[in-house]
Amino acid sequence: MSSNTPNLGLLKKDPMVDGSETFNIKTMLNDNWDKIDEAVGNIYIPDASLTTKGIVQLSNATDGNREDVAVTEKAVKDAALQAKSYTDQQISLVTETGIPKLVSYPLLVTATADNQKVFDIPLDLFDANTDTLLVAINRAVLDSTQYTVTNTVRNEAGEVTQRAKIILLSGVAATSEVTMVVLKNVPIGPEGAINGAVLAANSVPINRVSGLQDQLDEAFQAAVTGCYGESTNSGNAYSVTPSPVPSALESGLRVTVKINAANTGSATLNVNGLGAKTIKKSNGKTLSSGNLKKDSIYTFVYDGVSSFILQGEGGEYGTATAADVADGKTIGTENGIVTGTLILPTRTIVNKTVPKQNLPGESNSFLVQDIFQIPASPKFVDVYTAPLSTTQLKLDAAIWSEFYTIESGSSVATLELIDSEGVAYPILERSVVGWYSMFSLGLSSFSIDRQVKKITYVVKPLDAPISADLPSNFNATGVIRLAARLVKTNSGGTGPSIKSEVQNAFIITI
Repeated sequence: MSSNTPNLGLLKKDPMVDGSETFNIKTMLNDNWDKIDEAVGNIYIPDASLTTKGIVQLSNATDGNREDVAVTEKAVKDAALQAKSYTDQQISLVTETGIPKLVSYPLLVTATADNQKVFDIPLDLFDANTDTLLVAINRAVLDSTQYTVTNTVRNEAGEVTQRAKIILLSGVAATSEVTMVVLKNVPIGPEGAINGAVLAANSVPINRVSGLQDQLDEAFQAAVTGCYGESTNSGNAYSVTPSPVPSALESGLRVTVKINAANTGSATLNVNGLGAKTIKKSNGKTLSSGNLKKDSIYTFVYDGVSSFILQGEGGEYGTATAADVADGKTIGTENGIVTGTLILPTRTIVNKTVPKQNLPGESNSFLVQDIFQIPASPKFVDVYTAPLSTTQLKLDAAIWSEFYTIESGSSVATLELIDSEGVAYPILERSVVGWYSMFSLGLSSFSIDRQVKKITYVVKPLDAPISADLPSNFNATGVIRLAARLVKTNSGGTGPSIKSEVQNAFIITI
């Protein structure tokens, strides 16, 4: 029996009662869709306002004044961080006695084109009316007659629409570094006078004003990060005249030097003719040969006594030598970078059954069946086995071959090594005589000293090892095949064959 939904009056059918009726596309589909479309079309959600609920846009802004957007969790966090940063800055401006502290912003920009004159001041807080700007080009300090400054531009909401700019009277080459130091809220007048508007009333004794220029100089020197120059040398005695030029060797003096020649041992550095001082690593040791590389740049700090300390060098080293480090890899040592010589072993696991192979035709006198290959390596190879089960222990060995001879006369069977040139060495050998024979040869493990061409093998797990020399013309360092060979000594009979099996043979090469 049909019915209608309570909200939109959509027609429904009862499958138990109406199941045999013909499906009516108009009433069951088209009419229902028309009702849904009409209902959706009548839905209206207004934009939200301070008095009306509705659709509202989210915003991450923390400096706007709109009343038709909703703040996000990120905006709340950003506003809190900005408020804390501003509060911390204001607190840091004044000491317990009410005396303002100097707040400086060291900035660095790089010219992107030749003859560039205009550079942004990358500090939105900059205000040319209350702040002082110090400028240097490639560490050469400019005076205020060599540039002009435009102020930061803001809109009615206080948002920065254009950063302040510095305009040089003469352009600079591409990649030139323009260093700026902004002294916040410290407008400096003639002869270094400070605008009293930024000082608390009756809070600055005369002795606090004295030495202000020294503080400004220190702030500027911190921005240009020490001095730099290229060295000359006489053997391991290096000299440099850096810029800016230091007048004395003081503790903590930092000098960055481009080295013109590699050192060959203990070395000294003479800065600006102030005296040669030993160069040491941070662990107190003198330099080793090659610690200073030609055309590389290093930083040295004077210890205030008798030495320049090479930065970033001279940490603690272990006892590893070249023989302890993988071949082709390097390790840092007291004597510089050392390349390792240790040949790491490689491991291959072999599990296989080699199907039965028959001697192809009566005219053939022998059959060779390859069991597995041993990769080439310069020093050693070890092959040891771990049987998968006890049922395979034909000879208590996990590498074995089974030989069948159905003929009169005699046959010789071997388990042998064959080098890349076809030279063979039989590890195990057995001769049989008779009409019908079936027998096995097997190994538990063997190793080869490739350098001296010696093999040591074990037939059964508890047997004593047996050693033997490989032939002098045997290529022991190349690829080696382990194979089974059956040789018949007559031309009669049929069906000579070999089949082999390997269970969990681990091949280790070094």
